[in-house]
Amino acid sequence: MHPAVPIIIALFSAGIGYANPLLHLPAAILAFPLALGFIAISAESPRKALKRGWIAGSLAAMACMYWIAYPVGVYGGLPWALAIPCPVLVGMIVGAYYALYTYILHHAARTLPPFALCIFSGLLWTTMETAQGVLLSGYPWMTLSSALAFRPEWIQGAAFIGAYGLSGLLVSVATAILVWKISNPVKIWAVAVVALIIILGGVRTTPQQFTYLEKTGETSIGIVQGNINQARKWDAKYKKTTFEKYLNLSRKITDNSDLVVWPETAMPFYLQDRGIMRAELVNFATETKTPILTGAPGYVMHSKGDFSLYNRAFLISPDKIDMDWYDKSHLVPFGEYIPFKEFLPLGKLVQGAGDFLPGSDASPLQSGDLAMGMLICYEGIFPELAQERVEKGANLLINISNDAWYGKTSAPLQHLNLVTMRAVEQGRYMIRGTNTGVSACIDPLGRVSHATGLFVDAAVAVKAELMNGETFYHANYTAVTSTPLVLTLLFSVWIIITCRKNSAGIKI
Repeated sequence: MHPAVPIIIALFSAGIGYANPLLHLPAAILAFPLALGFIAISAESPRKALKRGWIAGSLAAMACMYWIAYPVGVYGGLPWALAIPCPVLVGMIVGAYYALYTYILHHAARTLPPFALCIFSGLLWTTMETAQGVLLSGYPWMTLSSALAFRPEWIQGAAFIGAYGLSGLLVSVATAILVWKISNPVKIWAVAVVALIIILGGVRTTPQQFTYLEKTGETSIGIVQGNINQARKWDAKYKKTTFEKYLNLSRKITDNSDLVVWPETAMPFYLQDRGIMRAELVNFATETKTPILTGAPGYVMHSKGDFSLYNRAFLISPDKIDMDWYDKSHLVPFGEYIPFKEFLPLGKLVQGAGDFLPGSDASPLQSGDLAMGMLICYEGIFPELAQERVEKGANLLINISNDAWYGKTSAPLQHLNLVTMRAVEQGRYMIRGTNTGVSACIDPLGRVSHATGLFVDAAVAVKAELMNGETFYHANYTAVTSTPLVLTLLFSVWIIITCRKNSAGIKI
């Protein structure tokens, strides 16, 4: 096979495997690790495995995250000649993870027997995705298993081994396919894993059962999608119009609602300051007897001219004078803050209220029986953040976001898929409220309901159950997340020790 073929397969499998508005075939994503595995095993040398893996991984990342150019070009003030290279640069950085994967797997294929190679490839992939979520501020956008989130019956394993672990399990099957002809144990392994995924999905999703969870009540929640033009959002002339639009949409769903959710920075002003619009909002909550959860910038004043800004979610309760809030803890680099700004001659790439600081309190916001674990914007793509919210007592997860930055690209759909994995991992309903879509209700099995369209006004009322139990993943989080890392390290040490003894390796 020509060396370019697996690279092309990696490109197209990522392009149509991850969610996109044109042609989405979730199962195609499995060809991505298949192509990388072929590169690793068939390469004539470690250097060629590294190089080809980097090219394939970089092109796959560009195909998945091409939309990065949109917010930079449309809202960042950069000319398109500079905006278009941004996803290329990000893709090349992300591609380095896949290069390292193919490099290590190349050595493993010359040391390990086929069955051990399958197991190791899955552990290595899980470790790689974990690293993507931690290093360089963390950006685990290309979690393999999230591509399958549109089919809830395929992702139930995340409740036991997490999204990263499920990705690794799928990769081990892909590797088994590569060495299928030379090993009977790998055939048994691959069939057993596929059968387990199918059976587990069937048992958990048909009929609906949350037998591992304790239901503590039901709630009715309204979700408002304001569909505010991002180019005008921070223009003071449109502040009043934006506020009134949210109020008018909310009036449609306040009857019998326990909460109304507005998106991230829905209010483009300092809601904590006393003023006419804050008074109107408090009066609205009081008159309708409905708490309002809304995003808005917040601040802490230290002294005259010295203050700290936060991306904040405010809870306005009809029976309380003061507002509760949550401050976003994981900020977007170059969007909400500038890393190493004392050394880099760069400003923020998108507009907003200012440079934010991260919050430190992950405690749930309380409203009646609701204990809401808050995840603002892309905080929903990090498993450890949802884990922390539930650990602190959340019986419901809420993700407020503003995906208007990305236009009608693949990003909002991919974001929805990633957030869906958090609901399955934690066994909690996820209420997702966005400015321009996709807003939705996601149940603990990853089933999405009441999904809104992109760039439409919407006000929907959803029913959710409050949960108080633990998934296996949540209860054993430390063991589930650390075991693959330890085993990958042990395998790697063994490979380093024995690689010189066997240079022939597996042939495919």
